[in-house]
Amino acid sequence: MRIGTLAVLVLLSGCAAKGPIVPAYVAEMPKGEALLSDGCYTCLQQSLALFEKALAMKAPPAHAAERAFDAALLIWLREKELAMLNDESLARVKRLLVPSRQPVFDAAQLIVGDTTGLDPEMRARLTGRGRPFLEMDNPVRRALDASPEMDLAARYVALSIDCEQPKLIESVDIRAMTSNYSGVPLMRYRLSNCGRPAAPSVGALREGDPRWTDTLYLEGRRELASSAGRAIDFPKVLSLYSQGREAFPASLLLSLSWANANLMAEEYDGAFAGFEEVVLKFPEHRDALSGKMQAQSYLMRHADAIATATRILELGTWNIADANYWRAWNRYHLKDYESAWEDVSNALKGLSNTRVTMLAGLIAYARKDLPAAVMQFDNTFKADPTACDAVWMSGLVSIDQNDLVVAAPKFTRSMTCFVSSAAALRQDRVRVAGAIEKRGSPATAREQRQLDRLERDVQNAEEKSAQSAYNGSQCYARTGNKGLALNLIDVAIEHPLMREKAIAMKAAIEKLPNQN
Repeated sequence: MRIGTLAVLVLLSGCAAKGPIVPAYVAEMPKGEALLSDGCYTCLQQSLALFEKALAMKAPPAHAAERAFDAALLIWLREKELAMLNDESLARVKRLLVPSRQPVFDAAQLIVGDTTGLDPEMRARLTGRGRPFLEMDNPVRRALDASPEMDLAARYVALSIDCEQPKLIESVDIRAMTSNYSGVPLMRYRLSNCGRPAAPSVGALREGDPRWTDTLYLEGRRELASSAGRAIDFPKVLSLYSQGREAFPASLLLSLSWANANLMAEEYDGAFAGFEEVVLKFPEHRDALSGKMQAQSYLMRHADAIATATRILELGTWNIADANYWRAWNRYHLKDYESAWEDVSNALKGLSNTRVTMLAGLIAYARKDLPAAVMQFDNTFKADPTACDAVWMSGLVSIDQNDLVVAAPKFTRSMTCFVSSAAALRQDRVRVAGAIEKRGSPATAREQRQLDRLERDVQNAEEKSAQSAYNGSQCYARTGNKGLALNLIDVAIEHPLMREKAIAMKAAIEKLPNQN
């Protein structure tokens, strides 16, 4: 049976009112039912207002109390889905609870919601090890199976539980439910965010009804997730999140998503503003503090970033390794190498990524600890063969150690690495430029900065490749390998910035005796 938009009105038919039927019953209850089915946040708020108005009558219509509870419950759930912390909403649900809806309320308390925007402490309380996955035969969840299909609140709660639970999600028949609830936007919204194949398009809801600003976060998240193999459309993502922030200023989810998208897009002023907005409301929000610390770092506000990192470390437990890394990064830039080494050593205990090992190598090199530096650079390149700067730096350290035999092949590897890097960056630039051209409008200021940055990165990689060839040629020449030295110096000659030096070097190499 397919449920249309007005099917929920069946709940009103055949129900005797508690008192004389008044015009408001005819006018308000059907409107409230329709708004509940429409399902957007403002729709649910308007629905609740109408049902509460009906409840205030001397003789409230039948089911007005149940529908008021349903609207309040769905508002509370939507706020959980958008990480809007509102204890008043739960208090209202409890105030409006009627005995017939107790099973629905009991089941709704199993729903966690989206915890993305919450502080790690909050997330741990909601999703920690003390909260086991539900089994298929969970009695609280199974109590909803008997609810009629037009009982949208019960069905929404049941679907939300199933979509969150790893052992239950496979039971969700997306195609059948999408067909069954094709005329019920409330259910289509939840189905679109169920993490199952063939889910309906979340953007279609807002296209058909501009009241559905609830979808803006999901649309932005989907744009980021679908960007594999192409350049991320940051203007689109930031626009979606920005509109979402305006619609739901209390949503931690949207505030942090917008700030993080700015950080990814290298819009550091915007990122800082977004994270700071959250920190002002929640001074101990570790993720917001971490984002603020990174934005301050990229803005070269080193002292401020160090202070924020120190605050995270003082709070303890969460983001400790990241705080140590960024404090080390900023202290390195301030040339406080001893403190930076202490911080990066602590970061290495909790993080094993190449970003940390690369920084450890740079700090060790600055401290003249060449064995530690070369070890960290080699570890970085071993873990990530695209970390061209790591093998380049390792070659420089080997030169400082007067180990030219070891240094020479490192520069050969860095040369080929930078060639590949330049090619990949060039492809990224072509993709970005192609997307702008396809759109048919000039590049925005942000897009132009992105294009300019990619072009600079291409030029830098090409120059580093030529410098690698030059350094490698020198090493091979000084260790008696004239043939390889000449091969590499010819590569260096091709780069205009290296040509003059490389030609002079080639002349000197040609004078060397041939190998036996």
